[in-house]
Amino acid sequence: MRRVFVFIFLFSCTDKPVVKPDFDFTSIETIVIYPTPDFRTFSGSGTIINKSIVYHLMKMGINIVERETTPALIKEASLSQTGITQNEIDVKMTSSDFALLCTLTEFKDHQVFVVPITTRDKGSSVKTVETIDEPIVTKDQSGNEIVHYETTITETTSTKKGSLTERESVEYVSSRVGMTVQLLNASNGDVLWTNTYWYSSISLTNAVNECVYGALKPLKKLLE
Repeated sequence: MRRVFVFIFLFSCTDKPVVKPDFDFTSIETIVIYPTPDFRTFSGSGTIINKSIVYHLMKMGINIVERETTPALIKEASLSQTGITQNEIDVKMTSSDFALLCTLTEFKDHQVFVVPITTRDKGSSVKTVETIDEPIVTKDQSGNEIVHYETTITETTSTKKGSLTERESVEYVSSRVGMTVQLLNASNGDVLWTNTYWYSSISLTNAVNECVYGALKPLKKLLE
């Protein structure tokens, strides 16, 4: 039985975040998370990223409002609570002056490829040369024996036919997620903080979790 060994390496990369100077990040209590657009080749990727962003920001102790779920919650509250208007609920749920926007730069699941490989053996030709010295005995006029040698050279050529060998190579492409995140002051549009990050892993779930964590980790220090 053929054994296939696959070696997986984890990679990540980030640039240094850009931070607006002289801004007090500790004053931030609530952040509105806007929907992340899907990556062009992966439907639903934006929702996956948003859920992970909410998870990590809540672990930082930040109050979170998910903009994509707000309409449904407002509608439900309007139907169940007498005397409360949709506008009043909307103001309460989206009153934060700070918004987090995310753009996916990469989002792909792992892939395994089986690549056929053909090896050609062109064959070979071997030439063998054999030299033999044979004694030849003659007699002179007096009847004395005279011995001399004659050399025989034999050349032999053996040829090995060529062949084709077919085999398979298993190649693995790991999952990879990349993103750019921005924290905005919604009241004036100022970008307070921005960061880019990507992460490559054996599983898509781990790539998402580690990429979001790596992207937001520098923000956590500012919010503490």
